[in-house]
Amino acid sequence: MKNDKNKLTEGLVPDNDISEKSKFSEKSERAFKIFNNSIKRAENLLNIDLTDCDEKLLISESKKLDCYRAVIVLSISALDAYIKTFLIVEIKNKLEKRDLSSELKQYIKEELFTKETLYQCVLEKDFYDKVISKLDDDFEKKSFQGQKSIDKYMKLGGFDQVFRMISKSANISSDNLQSDIEKYTNRRHLIVHCGDHDLNQTELTEKDITEKEASDCINLVKLIAGEIHKLSKGK
Repeated sequence: MKNDKNKLTEGLVPDNDISEKSKFSEKSERAFKIFNNSIKRAENLLNIDLTDCDEKLLISESKKLDCYRAVIVLSISALDAYIKTFLIVEIKNKLEKRDLSSELKQYIKEELFTKETLYQCVLEKDFYDKVISKLDDDFEKKSFQGQKSIDKYMKLGGFDQVFRMISKSANISSDNLQSDIEKYTNRRHLIVHCGDHDLNQTELTEKDITEKEASDCINLVKLIAGEIHKLSKGK
C-alpha cells in the first residue's frame, strides 16, 4: 500500500510520446477557441447599435445601457468558463503524467476524497480515472471568478500567482490587474443578483454604466485569457 500511495504523493513522471502532448495541446486550443467564441457575443452586444457596415441603428439609450450590463455578465462568465475548461485539461494532463504539485495532491486528498475513501481507492487500477471523475464533478460546482478564486485554482494547474505571471508577461501592473478583475467580478454579481441596484440607498437606485466600462471589461478578460493561453504554450 505504501508504494501505491507514493504514486499520489511523489508525482512520478513517465515519458510521454508526441501524440499525448498533441492531444492535450489540442484540448487547450479548443478551450481558448470556446472563450473567443463566447467573448464575441459580448462584443456583439457592445456594438448593438451598429450594422455590419458600421451604420448607426436607432436603439434607445436604456436598451444600450442594459446591453452594456449584459456585456459585463457575459465577459466574466466567459473567463470563468475558460479557466474551468483550461484547468480541467491541465490537471488531467498532470494526472496522465503523474506530475502532481503539492497543491494538487492536497486538493485530491482533502477535497475530492475523504481519508478513508482515499485509502480504499488508491490501490485500485482505475484510481486516476476516479480522480478525474471527481474532479469533473467538483469543478461543476465551483466558480472561477475573482482574483482569489482564479489564483487558488490556477495553482492546481502549476501556475503559482498567475496574476503576477500575467502582469510580467503583459508588462502591466499586477495590482491594477487584480483590482480590475475584482471590480468587474463584483459588478457582475451586482447585476446578476441585485439587478445592478445600489441596495445601500433608501430609494431604489440603479447604478450608472458606460460603454467604456463594458469595453474595458471585454479587454480585461481577453488580456487575462490570452496571457494564460500564451503562458501554457510556453510551459
